[in-house]
Amino acid sequence: MNASKKWLDQSSLLAGADWAAGWTTTDGPDFRSDPLSDEHQASVEILVQAVGLKSGAWVRQVHGGTILRVTEGGCAGQADALWSDQPGLGVVGRGADCPLILVGGQRSDGSRVWGFAHASWRSTVAGITTGLVLAMAESGAGPEGMKAVICPSAGPCCYEVGEEVRQEALDKLGPGAAWFFTDRSGSLIFDLWAANIAQLTTAGVREDHIDNTNHCTICGGGRFPSYRREGDDAGRLAAVIGA
Repeated sequence: MNASKKWLDQSSLLAGADWAAGWTTTDGPDFRSDPLSDEHQASVEILVQAVGLKSGAWVRQVHGGTILRVTEGGCAGQADALWSDQPGLGVVGRGADCPLILVGGQRSDGSRVWGFAHASWRSTVAGITTGLVLAMAESGAGPEGMKAVICPSAGPCCYEVGEEVRQEALDKLGPGAAWFFTDRSGSLIFDLWAANIAQLTTAGVREDHIDNTNHCTICGGGRFPSYRREGDDAGRLAAVIGA
């Protein structure tokens, strides 16, 4: 992996296990372009090459619960999570406040499996992160050995939502989802980090195998784009994982 790229941040948890993974800053390529455009493909190529991979796969993210397996590069369709076991192929997600969660695992024969989830509030309520881990587990990778990273995203310091979001979370995730919401000075805060850590651990990932960067894109300065802070002018960061 090329750690000299100043626009590329990495997790020591994944780097220490020799995963090709990282995420972009505002100094790197911008991923706001249409997923089917040549510009988007070029940005993906820059990112995957920076971490030492041969090609990248991505999707048109639609804030749902669909999870796809990919075996080749390019746009794989509409979904909010991708996983693969194809050597040299990275899976790439993009965001500008929504958590991007990278997960890497290993089968008993030593072969690797990896994926990402775009955990917007709608995708979180749809159980996208649990679904990703279970899909990878069904391919033979034990969740207890997986490692996961929550990339910079909207934090519990800032992520305000409406009451309808809490109600949908309670309806779809059950009464335990109430723990992820806080009423603060007349505002309702949704802790997407805690909600997705819970989904990871519920699916079997060890808590000490989860690296939350704890960087809020809304209040954490201009190193990462934020739609809540910048509106339509916000770019998009991207995260990748592969082997």
